[in-house]
Amino acid sequence: MNKARGLLAASVISVQNSCFVYPACQSCFSRLGLNPKRFNCPKCGCTGEAKDAAYRYRLSLKIADTNDLFDITVFGSCLDPFFGVTAGNLQRCIEDFNQLSGETNRDASPRVLVEAVETCFIGKRFIFGVKGCASEDGGCSFASSILQNCSRINRVQMDSAPMDNSSASVLATLNPSRKSSAAIQL
Repeated sequence: MNKARGLLAASVISVQNSCFVYPACQSCFSRLGLNPKRFNCPKCGCTGEAKDAAYRYRLSLKIADTNDLFDITVFGSCLDPFFGVTAGNLQRCIEDFNQLSGETNRDASPRVLVEAVETCFIGKRFIFGVKGCASEDGGCSFASSILQNCSRINRVQMDSAPMDNSSASVLATLNPSRKSSAAIQL
């Protein structure tokens, strides 16, 4: 299978995950194995101190264009403007919030964060730059054709702000909820 690229204008129907960042290898972007003191990349073998682990965005969405529904996963720093903060900074805030609230899973996303992500993405229309697989016969010249030939697209670039000009980031959406002591302090 060849790699094919295209653009797809689609609306977000739902957010499929609640953990929006992951510890990522700087060499190959794979998920790192973390223990309290060290990290290890199972793919390329990189190791280091846990405090130096880098974080990367991973946002799984169900989207719809005019004809079809698709499950996609958006990775990386292209999500920084949509969240209003880097993945590493968001992870630090999640850890701080969880420590203050008594949450034992330090990586669990607070409900207020999940709700803010849903508010910022669901119902909005975006242009997705899609890398997918194309058939051997050279077909699939358009993004929708690319998507129809793949059961899951896992490399997506969000190429623009929402098409409806609503540009509030997840961070900006969290600001009104700061009235509560349970709000994330970003």
